[in-house]
Amino acid sequence: MKKKLMMFFALILIVSSLGQVVSAAGKEVTVTVDSKKVNFPDGKPVMEESRVLIPVRFVSEALGAKVDYKNRTVLIKQSEKNISMKVNTSIVTTGDKKIFLDVPARLQKGRVYVPLRFVSEALGAQVDWNSKKFLVTITTANATTKPADPKDPEQKPEEKPEQPEQQPTTVNGNKPFEWDTKKTDLGKDLFKNNIRYSNGKVTFTVPDGSEAQFLSIQSGLVNLKAGKQYTYSVGKGNINFARIYGKEDYVESYTVLLDKNDETLEGKYKNLENDVIVAHDFVKNNKTVSTVGTLSEVVKSAQSL
Repeated sequence: MKKKLMMFFALILIVSSLGQVVSAAGKEVTVTVDSKKVNFPDGKPVMEESRVLIPVRFVSEALGAKVDYKNRTVLIKQSEKNISMKVNTSIVTTGDKKIFLDVPARLQKGRVYVPLRFVSEALGAQVDWNSKKFLVTITTANATTKPADPKDPEQKPEEKPEQPEQQPTTVNGNKPFEWDTKKTDLGKDLFKNNIRYSNGKVTFTVPDGSEAQFLSIQSGLVNLKAGKQYTYSVGKGNINFARIYGKEDYVESYTVLLDKNDETLEGKYKNLENDVIVAHDFVKNNKTVSTVGTLSEVVKSAQSL
C-alpha cells in the first residue's frame, strides 16, 4: 500500500513526454493560465529529469493563490486550500496530509523552484504539455490574479528570505538541532554507526525502508537505493532522507547539506571546517519546528537514542 501511495503522488509530478534538457535544445518552456502567458521576469521555468520546475509565485498567483515565504518554507493559500513546502526537503503538507515528493523545492538564485504540475493540480487546475511547442497549458475557471510584475512596488517576491533577528542560537529562523519527539527510527538507522565524514567526503548506507535522493545543479536529482552505500564530496548539493509511517500518516525526514555556503544558511556556516550541516523539521505542539546542526553534533547525539 505504501508503495502504491508513493507512486500515485510521484505521478502527480510527472509531465509526460518531456525532453531531457531545455537549454541543450535551445528552447524555453512557456506557461499559460487560461490562455494568458505567465511572465517570469527574473527566473525561467527549467526542466529536470522530465519535470518542469517553476519559480513558485508567478503561477500560483495566476491561479488565484497567495504566496508567502518564511523560515525556508513556501506557504501557498487559495481559499480553503493550504500548501506548505520546505526548501531543500521532499516533504509537502497539503491540508492535513503529508506528501513525499521526488523533486524537492529548492532555492536557486534567490527564487524558490517547485514542481509545476504538483502546485497546479493541488490548486485545482488541469495541466497539459505540448512537447513540440514546449508549452505548458494550465486551465482553470478560478484564475483571478495576474502574474507578479517586478516593476510593481507592491509585489514582494517570497523567495527573498526575510532577515531573521540576530540570535546566536538560530540559523535562518531555525533552532539548534533537536530530535523528533514522535519518531527517531530513521535517525537511529542513519546517524548511529552509519553516516560519517572523512577527508572532505560523506559516506553512508541508505537505511532499509527509507527513501533517499541526492540533488545538485550539476547532476540534477538522483534517487538512491535502500541498502546501498554512497559517498559524496563536500561541495554543491544536498542529500534528502525520509521514512514514511503509513499507518500513522507521518513522515520523518533529514537533509544533509554538503555545501556550507548553501543559500538557505545565509553564510552562518561559512567558517565551518571538516563537517557538513544537517537540517531536520518535525511537528511539535501542532507547529512545525525547523532545526539545524553539524553532522558531528548529530552523530554524537544519536548515540544516546
